[in-house]
Amino acid sequence: MSLPAGLFLILAVAASWAGWWLLAAVVLAGCLAWVTGRSKPRGRGGELLAAVREWSLFVSSAAVPAAYLGSATASADITYVAVALVVVLVAVAADAFGANRSDRSSRWPVALLGVAAAAFVAVCVAIPPAASTTASPEPFSPIGLIVAVVVVLPWLMGLSPVRLTIGTVAALAVGAAALYQVGPVRLGLSVTSLRDVLAAADAAALTPMLVAVAVLAGLTSAVACAGRLRQAGNRLAGRDDTGRWRGATLVAVGGAGVWAAVFDPLPAVLLAGVVALIEVIHRLAGRAGAADRG
Repeated sequence: MSLPAGLFLILAVAASWAGWWLLAAVVLAGCLAWVTGRSKPRGRGGELLAAVREWSLFVSSAAVPAAYLGSATASADITYVAVALVVVLVAVAADAFGANRSDRSSRWPVALLGVAAAAFVAVCVAIPPAASTTASPEPFSPIGLIVAVVVVLPWLMGLSPVRLTIGTVAALAVGAAALYQVGPVRLGLSVTSLRDVLAAADAAALTPMLVAVAVLAGLTSAVACAGRLRQAGNRLAGRDDTGRWRGATLVAVGGAGVWAAVFDPLPAVLLAGVVALIEVIHRLAGRAGAADRG
């Protein structure tokens, strides 16, 4: 599950567009992911869209540890560049050595990240915000809501119904807690604004723990994305053996590493969302066409 890594980025981006309507965006994105999950990628076009979405999520996941260990942006920050590249290399190596062969290997990081999310929510709720976060609510913006849905959508796609439900509820809880503590304006100031939430809650001492969780979430997600990207690349190449890394996929991974190291996380987050929306339309159109032929 890549959602825990995504929460370190997408909540801030979605809040900057939708404000408090971020919470509605999470629900709508969950509904779209559920509807889409009932249909499979259609033809090579569907497989290509799925591969590009996984590539974008791979880039975004690698950017999470880099952004939280370095600065929020990649510009002239050697720590950011180094961490992003290391995460990509470790993810590919871990997948090559079988990290994605069993679903069990991802359960303990997900459980740990769930505990961390619960602790984050508890801290935010237990301490009243220093200033009112609802004094000047922004007017509803349909465009802002749509952008927020698009930003959240790719991180929920591909999940089983149970995981989708748990993930949506977790995203709602973390998002609501962050909004309660700092409000949408401050939450949307930076892609790494979750660190500001702890500072606002007078819990800055927990920041190193938050950074550690961000590193774990980003690395776990990058490993999973690497495996899904390998499988998608092999399917596009018409290979039955999806367990091997091939040249074209490795080139794509190299491009992901360069993107994650050189560019800020925001473009990758937006690209993943746009591709996911196109993929939803493609799948629903395919289902409608099949129904008409039936």
